[in-house]
Amino acid sequence: MPYIPKPKRPKLDFIAKNLVAELKEKGLAGNLNYFLFKLFVELQKENLIYNYQTMASFIAELECCKMELYIRPIYNYEVKKRSQNGDVE
Repeated sequence: MPYIPKPKRPKLDFIAKNLVAELKEKGLAGNLNYFLFKLFVELQKENLIYNYQTMASFIAELECCKMELYIRPIYNYEVKKRSQNGDVE
């Protein structure tokens, strides 16, 4: 996970909180996918994603985020449930 310096976080945090409010109102299914794809499209329009390497880099960022989601909240949840319910034998 890219732990960016704290002074750089407030604007991104503001955007994230606004997105959460929007997704809370409209629902997560489909809307989050739309947002992520729209972000990709807007980055292309700004010429920040312009070739295979930058497209692959965007996907790599998503993959790293996916792994961080698994490692932190999901894995910890699974460990808790395994200790509560027992492991698969």
